[in-house]
Amino acid sequence: MTRTYPQTFEQEALWIADQFVGEPSPFLETWAQHLTGALDVPALERAVAALVKRHAVLRTRFTLDETGPVQVVDPVGALPLERLAWPGGDLHDTLRRAGQRPLDLTVSPTRLTLYDYAPDEYVLLLQIHHVAVDDASLVLLDQELSALYAEETGGEPAKLPTPGTTLGEHALRARAAGIAPADLAFWAGFLDGAPVLTQLPPRPRPLAARRGTECGCVRATVPAGLGDAVRAAARALRTTPHVLMSTCMAVTVAAVNGEDVVVGSPVSRRGEPDLDGVLGCLTDLLPVRYRVPADATFAEVCAAAKRTSLEVLRHRDVPYARLGGGVTRTRGVLSGGQASRVCLVLDQSPSRLELAGLRSERVHVGGAAAKFDWLQYAVADGSGWDVRADYATDHFTEPEAELTLRQWLTALSAAADDTDVPVRDLFDRLAALA
Repeated sequence: MTRTYPQTFEQEALWIADQFVGEPSPFLETWAQHLTGALDVPALERAVAALVKRHAVLRTRFTLDETGPVQVVDPVGALPLERLAWPGGDLHDTLRRAGQRPLDLTVSPTRLTLYDYAPDEYVLLLQIHHVAVDDASLVLLDQELSALYAEETGGEPAKLPTPGTTLGEHALRARAAGIAPADLAFWAGFLDGAPVLTQLPPRPRPLAARRGTECGCVRATVPAGLGDAVRAAARALRTTPHVLMSTCMAVTVAAVNGEDVVVGSPVSRRGEPDLDGVLGCLTDLLPVRYRVPADATFAEVCAAAKRTSLEVLRHRDVPYARLGGGVTRTRGVLSGGQASRVCLVLDQSPSRLELAGLRSERVHVGGAAAKFDWLQYAVADGSGWDVRADYATDHFTEPEAELTLRQWLTALSAAADDTDVPVRDLFDRLAALA
């Protein structure tokens, strides 16, 4: 029987925002795998069908009824495998263009394509809207599709646990609980007086008054030696690589804006155990406010950033969309659109798809459109990190984006080498690069 539920707070914010942006939507996500070996395509199709049966979000349509934005869950569904010849071109560029194709959320939040890349080589691309996925979901996807494909090719039974709940049931539970007044009060005070970022790295310059969704992508690498040094520095500061890297991002932004800056950071709302095995969007992005005085040391700024991050986590159950509405409207602070112009996402434990008899390599595809002015990802690769940044072309040229990434790497290297480096020295080094 078809069931209708309210959308979760996270889904509703994304769904509403999606109604006002052009195409391609900035909320289109991609999961792509380069496969080498003898792929059993019928077995893959059966494994995908089993995945759709397990996870309600893959059978869900998103629309509007008299109650507001809703998710409509169908009892059965399919995710057809679109099989195409490889159209040619650079792997990343071709997949990025494929990931920009529009999805009709009133029909399905997903599209699955298998490209015949070369003899015994394939590229598998899942295009999925953010209303239906988060990073934890992609870990589940890797794990479950690996187990289901193994079963379908004659291996051990998958024996996957049944998801503890659905996003629809979670939405009912979350809306019944509401948002705690203390959490709303925290955000009103936390963002009160935070200045708008008037400049973006790598140097002060005139910026377009409005940002469109056209997006570029630049890439870099944190080599293994620097990765080890970053982890050692984080241990010495009794913090995490994420806080240390985010502080380096705050330094990079503060170098052109002054000491009071906001950097967006993702937070998970998978607090209840029955959400652990649920595929869907249970992550939001919240603004973290950094104070980066030139006369402080990096260690001092990082220690304050750790305390601030813990406070944000304690009050994480306020949807990002509310920061530009009821929380901020009466306080004269940042609107939701200004709260996170620059964001950093760190994936320290990436999962892998392991299809029996095949070699799989994840292809990290650039964004379909600009979610923010600067959205940077750092994905662990051995001891180092693969880094990419999606940037709004209205505010960055490609050389400026490359330089911004180089500035962040310079701050990261300097902080890993000496956590007591004065912030003023870091500002001087970044300015010298510009």
